[in-house]
Amino acid sequence: MLILAFDASTPVVTVAVARQEGDVRHVLAEATTTNLGASEALLPAVHSVLGLAGQSLEDVGRILVGVGPGTFTGIRIAVSTARSLSFSTGAPLSGNSTLAALAAPALAEGHPEVLAVLDAKRREVFVQRFSDEGSDEILCARPEELPVENAPLLVGDGAVRYREVLSGFGHIPPEDSPSHRVTAAGHVLSADFSPVEAEALVPIYVREPDAEVRKDLNPWSR
Repeated sequence: MLILAFDASTPVVTVAVARQEGDVRHVLAEATTTNLGASEALLPAVHSVLGLAGQSLEDVGRILVGVGPGTFTGIRIAVSTARSLSFSTGAPLSGNSTLAALAAPALAEGHPEVLAVLDAKRREVFVQRFSDEGSDEILCARPEELPVENAPLLVGDGAVRYREVLSGFGHIPPEDSPSHRVTAAGHVLSADFSPVEAEALVPIYVREPDAEVRKDLNPWSR
């Protein structure tokens, strides 16, 4: 099965093409960009990566999209793009947590426990703990309020931004470590590929969008 995977839940737009043969998943090509927003970068990246892999949209057997948590606009663009591509090609859809994709490479390298931490703005982070035994629920909290113990590996831009607070909870790799970046390959590693209908493919927001929080300040919302 040929898999097209992508994520725009963070400032990094990431796309990969992979092939699943039995229980083995091979990434054929992958690309990331931080220079353009999701609305400009996502579809060109999809076609570019398919070209690098020597494949076309008609060859895709599953479309896998990161559904958050993360930036509201990026998540919505990614989910809408996945639905549109599924409708036009007939390829089934699957969704996967962006935090699961972030933690997946470190887990694959043998780290027994990983805390995936994404910067949620408003001086908060999205956090989820992963281990060989499974995963905990997703939290959105201030870094100093996190219930962290057992010194896990911490990865993600939230761990980098709040290193001073979070370094006492476990090991945080250097800022330039690739372990801090969400990748489409991480989605390929961590997804279970359960098919979902287009209307059931919904973002994981965790909290209200900024527009909802601030709507009382907008005179047109009254």
